[in-house]
Amino acid sequence: MHISLLIRLQTNEMVSWATYDRKGRITNSATNVPLTEIPTDNHQPLVLIPTTDVILTQADIPSNKRQKIIQAVPYALEEQLIDEIENLHFVIEKSVSKNIQVAVIAKTCLEEHLKNLHAAGFKPKILMPDVLALPYFDDNWTVMYLDDIVLVRTGLKAGFAIEIDNLIITLQMAITENPPAQITVINHDLTDLQALGIPLQVAEKNILEGTNVNFNLLQGPYRPQNNSWLRPWLVTIVLGIIWGGLYVTEQIIEYQYLTKQRLVLNQQIEKIYQDTFPESRRIVNPRVQMEQKLTVLRNQQDINEVFLSNLNKMAPILKAIPNLTLKQIDFRQQKFDLHIIVDNFQVLEKLQTNLNKLDLNVKIKSASSRKQKVESRLQISIK
Repeated sequence: MHISLLIRLQTNEMVSWATYDRKGRITNSATNVPLTEIPTDNHQPLVLIPTTDVILTQADIPSNKRQKIIQAVPYALEEQLIDEIENLHFVIEKSVSKNIQVAVIAKTCLEEHLKNLHAAGFKPKILMPDVLALPYFDDNWTVMYLDDIVLVRTGLKAGFAIEIDNLIITLQMAITENPPAQITVINHDLTDLQALGIPLQVAEKNILEGTNVNFNLLQGPYRPQNNSWLRPWLVTIVLGIIWGGLYVTEQIIEYQYLTKQRLVLNQQIEKIYQDTFPESRRIVNPRVQMEQKLTVLRNQQDINEVFLSNLNKMAPILKAIPNLTLKQIDFRQQKFDLHIIVDNFQVLEKLQTNLNKLDLNVKIKSASSRKQKVESRLQISIK
C-alpha cells in the first residue's frame, strides 16, 4: 500500500510528519511541530499514535470463527485490564490462529486522537501504535529510544513502550519468556543493553522513513466510512426516513392510547378487587392479587369437598356403632383425627375393620379403658 503522508502523534501534543513519493522516498518532513502545520494536500494519512496509549497482547480463543472470537476476546482479557471492557476498543488481527494478536485502547483516548485529527482537516484511514513502525526481522527484536520512552518491537504485531528507567528490568523479564536471536538498536549506544547477554547491532533509521500497515486500530465502529455509493440512493433514503418517521409517530400515538386504556382497566380491576375482598388493605398489583385470592379459594373449596365426601362415607358406620360418642373430629393434610368413646375394645376393632372396607386407612393412635368405656383416638387417611 502506497503511503503519501505519515503523521506520528507524540506524547507532548506535538507531531512529526513526512510525505513520500511513489517509490517510498521522503519528499518533505518535519518533527516536533503542531498538527495544524502539516500540509493538508492529503486528507487521509497513515497516523502513528504513542504505544503508551495501546496494549498489544495475545488471547487464546478455542474457535476458528471470527465473529465468536470478536465476542470472546474482551472477556478473555478482562482480568489483565484495569478499565471496564465496555470502555475499551479491541482490535483483532485478521488471520485466525491459536494465539490471536489483540490491540486494546481506551475509547476516550482513541476518540480524542480522532477529534484532534478531524479538527486539523485529516480523516485517517489507518491508525497504528508507533512501535509497529520499527523494522521487524524474524526472531529479532528492535529497540528505539524516543525522549524518555523506549519502543521495543518483539514481533510482527507485538511490542511495547516503556520508560527508560524500567527498560532493563522489563527486557530481562521478556527475554526469560521468549529470548530473541538478536536485538537491533536504532540510532543509540549499545552500552545499556550489553548486560542482557543477547547479540546486539546498531541500525540507522528514522521512524518516519516509511512503514507497512499491519495492525489498523480503526476497526468496528471506528472504521472509516466511504459514503460515495450513497449518492444515487439519496432520494430513496430520504423518502425511507420520512416514511419511517411517520410510522414511528403512529406507533407512539398508538402506544400512548393503549397506555391510557391499560390505566383505566387497572383502575376497574382494582375496584372489583376491593369490592370482592374488602378486608384487603394493601393493593400493589390487583390482577395478580385477584388470581392469588381465587387460587386460595379454589384450593379451600377442594379441601371442603374431600372432607364432606369422606365424612358422608364414614357417617353410616359411625352411626351404626351403639353408644359411640364422638368427642372431636379434625381434618388436616387429607387425614381425619377422631376422638371417640365406645363400650369396649371389640367394638373399637369392629369399627376399624368397617372403616377399612371404605378404602380408608385406619390407625388406632391410642386406646385406654376408663369407667367401663374405651376412649380412643383414630387417624383415618384417605387413600
